[in-house]
Amino acid sequence: MNRRSIIYGRVSSTGDRQNTDRQTYSLTKLIDANNDLLVHEPFLEHISGATPNKDRPVFMECLNYAKDNAVDVIYFSSMDRMGRAIWEVLESIKFCLDHKINCIFQKEGMSLYMEDGTENPFLAIFCSVISTCAKVERDSIKFRLNDARRRKIELALSSGKTLADVGFGRPKGTVKTKERKELEYAATIKALKRGLSIRDAAKISNVSVSTCQRVKKEFAL
Repeated sequence: MNRRSIIYGRVSSTGDRQNTDRQTYSLTKLIDANNDLLVHEPFLEHISGATPNKDRPVFMECLNYAKDNAVDVIYFSSMDRMGRAIWEVLESIKFCLDHKINCIFQKEGMSLYMEDGTENPFLAIFCSVISTCAKVERDSIKFRLNDARRRKIELALSSGKTLADVGFGRPKGTVKTKERKELEYAATIKALKRGLSIRDAAKISNVSVSTCQRVKKEFAL
């Protein structure tokens, strides 16, 4: 086909480079199998999927590049790489349809357009169902984890233990090294180096404003 194609990959962890490598490798193989042409290096992002799409700079760069450079297809490893909130996924899909950009989701085996070039009539329904089920599952997991933590804390406090004794917080007297902070707050440091405000950098890297302020001061950014 030789369609002009690009790759978007995302993982939530700021230190997990391996996962984006797997996405890139797998999608590159799929592009080759489809006889498409990769016209730009992969757009890779380390940011929580819960972050609004407008605050995901690499994702927005990917969409705009596709629009401005006559890209035919954006390859995703799965639909949740496009976003977690159903409305944001649908908004991004509409953007791509408006600009005649196809999207291929490897895991789901779906695309925005059918082989005859017509829009996929089932995609919006499929997307809505998948996104809703995923949200229900995430909420359920979050509830169970929070409930387990709460019970563990209550039990510890009632028996005279500290939070550090049961694995919450750092042991008293311990301090993070600068090297550990540099790794942990890599996304925050990168955002600040790009000249973003403290509030915007905090939002993009998924940390609090106060943490972002401390990072800015400690690393003289």
